[in-house]
Amino acid sequence: MADFIRLKEKESFIEIGSGIGCLSFIIFSRYPNFKRAMLVEIQREVFDILEKNIEENNLRDKVILVNNDARRLHSIFPHLANSFDVIFTNPPHIKSGEGKTSPSESKIISTTEAFLTLDDVGMIASYFLKIKGRLYIIHRSERLKEIISSLDNFGLEVKRMSFVYTNQTRPSKRVLIEARKGGRPGVIIEPPIFL
Repeated sequence: MADFIRLKEKESFIEIGSGIGCLSFIIFSRYPNFKRAMLVEIQREVFDILEKNIEENNLRDKVILVNNDARRLHSIFPHLANSFDVIFTNPPHIKSGEGKTSPSESKIISTTEAFLTLDDVGMIASYFLKIKGRLYIIHRSERLKEIISSLDNFGLEVKRMSFVYTNQTRPSKRVLIEARKGGRPGVIIEPPIFL
């Protein structure tokens, strides 16, 4: 996903569900002149590690850390509406009530849409992105139609896609998507990615 994300000089970004910060740290290293970042993680134990990582790398002055439900961001930071250039996320991929239920609360939060649905991602991106701002998301390929429909409902036009494969003879398991707030119709299908 880090290779799919495009950040320009002096741009700002939000990562929803940042975990301990692995993806954001790749972005920090590739784009050291980023303007501002907000990293959002709902799970307290994971957030504590993220906070330590940010402090040890002297990034506290440029990074807003949020240990809260991402669905509450608009009420916590109403003054930051329409102010970010990029949002990226690897959201939960499983609808609530589908598949086996894990006994681990942490696993439920990170894999099922109990606290973050596709519509939630669309709402957050629509609220915080500037016009022409970009949302980057990785999700299940089988939910592509639903993803496009949900993003479209929030004024987010899919502009780039790349399908991810684990095997050349099997269907794609994941899809990387770039959507643009207020973008014009027209999508580029980039070369596939094989893992």
